[in-house]
Amino acid sequence: MPDQTALTYEYHVILSHPTTDGVVLLPGEGGWRLPGFIAAERRFWQDVDHVSRAMADRYGATVDTLRCVAVDYERDSELLSKVYAATLRDPTWPLPPGAIWVSSEDIARLPLALPRQRAAISAWFGWRAEGAPAIRAPWYVPGWHAKATRWITRQLDSLGITQYGPPEQLRSWQRSAILRTLTDRGEVYFKAVPPMFGHEPALTTALVAVAPARVAVPLAVDHARGWMLTSGIVGYSLDEQPEIERWEAALRSFAEVQIASTRRLDALRATGLPERPLRQLAAQVTPLLADVAATLPGRPAGLSAEQRGALASLAPRLHHMCAELDSYGLPPTIEHGDFWAGQIIVSPQGFTFLDWSDSSISHPFFSLLLFLIEIEDHFPKIHDVRERLRDAYLSPWVAYTPRARLERAFELAQPLAALHHALTYHRVVLPHMEVAWEMELMLPFYLKMLLRLVE
Repeated sequence: MPDQTALTYEYHVILSHPTTDGVVLLPGEGGWRLPGFIAAERRFWQDVDHVSRAMADRYGATVDTLRCVAVDYERDSELLSKVYAATLRDPTWPLPPGAIWVSSEDIARLPLALPRQRAAISAWFGWRAEGAPAIRAPWYVPGWHAKATRWITRQLDSLGITQYGPPEQLRSWQRSAILRTLTDRGEVYFKAVPPMFGHEPALTTALVAVAPARVAVPLAVDHARGWMLTSGIVGYSLDEQPEIERWEAALRSFAEVQIASTRRLDALRATGLPERPLRQLAAQVTPLLADVAATLPGRPAGLSAEQRGALASLAPRLHHMCAELDSYGLPPTIEHGDFWAGQIIVSPQGFTFLDWSDSSISHPFFSLLLFLIEIEDHFPKIHDVRERLRDAYLSPWVAYTPRARLERAFELAQPLAALHHALTYHRVVLPHMEVAWEMELMLPFYLKMLLRLVE
């Protein structure tokens, strides 16, 4: 891919009416077009705050941005184009000059300035018309945001917290919806998770008891709906910190959270936190490797036949590695599941660890896989940065076994961590994804990582 600083970021919005099936098209050169904008800043496709703000600033439309519908990269023109779906909050919003409401039948016949968008718009109409299956993310359904906003307001009122304006959408994808609201006590964050991560609100509360001041304290939770309200943490993301000593201290702190959790496993299990022990990992290798379709054969990001064959030949060795790692006697504990520097807030009080959706009770050393991958790119002038951070993390674990054994166990755990995460996607995440493209690349990503790490 060309250097990302040279890319153009183009956004288009399928803007739906709240009470009819129509979407807005604007007149443009060469045909009709979706409302949209161009931005210079690179954003993750899951982020939606800039989309909602642009619709308000450019078109005077207050919207709920539901989800990203399509991402299209044009290598020749260095254009990254994203299409989002949004719903008007106000049905009386006046159309911009020349704009029209169109139906699904109109889309099939009208000339479009960007013909490639016809498929995305038609697919959106079809998706809306099909009705919502049980696995659809509730926040992808028009009207959900109004319910969430009312709940946030009620909770803040009951806590005596004054809210300044309506909540702002930050992120929307099948894994979560995140909103932020400003109050007289600072920022407050709302998070909603799907049933596959429904343990997170209760788990977060339980972890506060395990490791006070290292987890964001929930202000309110709705366990049935997977909703949670927490105060914002005043500080900076660890990935913005240039001092390697801060990173070392953060990893020691995280290890201490894991060690403290070994004494509270019953309380963590009571939250619904899943358990994924090493013996289960070994037993699931063969079924995973037998699911060829999940490896996306024939796709650029998928596994080749040669890679699938290499993985299949590894099955006996992976079984042996699981047994060997188990022999080191390290206790199962909280495994974060999505641990990287952006999930750590640095403040004068210490470190706060965020986002426990992917967590499980498993081998502790699985958590650092993503954290240490390509860490040399972040600290190019520190030649042994990976070993320094690994050793900082391992230092609290010497209470269990000598340092040399810890190092061997840690390195043995890393390819198994890739397998662990691949299995989580295969057995938990992907079966509950209605919109497969959002997460389907993660399974071959981890399996390729497994091959590299074993080799």
